[in-house]
Amino acid sequence: MVPARARDYHGKDHDKKRLIWSRFDPDDSMNFLILGDGPEELAWARHLAEHAEHRLLAAFPGFKGWSAPGANPVIAPRDLDDALAMATVEAALVGGAPEFRAEALRRVAAAGLPAICLHPPGPDSEAYYQVALSRAETGAVLVPDLPARLHPGLERVRRAIEGKEVGVFRALRHESPAERGPGDLVRRDFPRRVDLTRALLGEIEAVTATGAPAGIHPDEELIVHLRGPRASRAEIRIWAGPPEPARLVAVGAEGTLTFEYDLEFLHPARLIRRESNGAETVTELAPWDPRAAILGTLAAAIERRATHAHPDLLDGTRAMELAEAVVRGLKRGRTVDLHYEEISEAGTFKSVMTSFGCVVFLGALFAMLLAMVGPALGFGWTLYLAYAIPPVLIGFMLLQVLRFAIRSSSEKPS
Repeated sequence: MVPARARDYHGKDHDKKRLIWSRFDPDDSMNFLILGDGPEELAWARHLAEHAEHRLLAAFPGFKGWSAPGANPVIAPRDLDDALAMATVEAALVGGAPEFRAEALRRVAAAGLPAICLHPPGPDSEAYYQVALSRAETGAVLVPDLPARLHPGLERVRRAIEGKEVGVFRALRHESPAERGPGDLVRRDFPRRVDLTRALLGEIEAVTATGAPAGIHPDEELIVHLRGPRASRAEIRIWAGPPEPARLVAVGAEGTLTFEYDLEFLHPARLIRRESNGAETVTELAPWDPRAAILGTLAAAIERRATHAHPDLLDGTRAMELAEAVVRGLKRGRTVDLHYEEISEAGTFKSVMTSFGCVVFLGALFAMLLAMVGPALGFGWTLYLAYAIPPVLIGFMLLQVLRFAIRSSSEKPS
């Protein structure tokens, strides 16, 4: 029997691709589909199998050498189409290789399934852009797997900054080794670290980056300086080296507060307070489950109890945009200023029409040149090209009227 939440999508209103979650009970369990077979996906599979809050229903392509404990076997669909066609799937965890992850994320969003996406979704923000453009039609909910911003220790750091517990705030510093050894520190590790900085400072306005070795693919060390609102500053340093705790340091005029944590959150985090006079206080925080926190965020976003449940699609998109800005900064060797624009159908339409307008303008100039030069060269028919210019320009102006037919991104799907 298909659960009520699944019937809302798979019933007679299937063509509308809209999910109605008004009856969602956050205490209910959800049937999960996991896409991908890497170590992160396996860790999520074990979490779902070992906790009764939700059920791991299916996994594609599945995990070799692992089976879920208990009497409920995990279904292994033949392909992605079969996996997404399962009527009893109510949520998805999207992982896999970067190319597969981007395509799977697009397909999951098009199906209207709420999803958790392993972050980053690919080498750039394109996958998140596609979800943003389709979510108004499908009502899909997406939560990037960025749990660090949800840790209680980060809230303590925020209160210390806002309440001036360390004096006048001066800067934020984040230091950590790469999560999985040498690799592309910009596209793989930086998008996860920068989310913590955004959570504390707000939108980043400029980035300056240096890396080792030089170039746009540093795999030994990456140092990024960021400028936030009201001239606030932050530094992110990532290096390839042996595992050790990551440290987020709030620097003030009267001391520092350090949030020291394990990147996998396998061990309890610590808060280290250092006064300007040299005194030091260490507070060990309680154990914390990052996957349970992300599942709670997904449940809140589905039920719409939290209008701004974070992390959300915008948080993931901004993190990827900042990574792309770092790549540009490394390539050009200078500071990159960021100017954000809302991701919407209207914004995409304007971008497309701007490019199309440039083509129309250049085409009109070329047609006028041919109309003037052609007769002198013995090609009298080119004179008629000038008569085609006004209709083309009028048609282009009429196309601008189409933007009024695009639904505002502020409208919520019914």
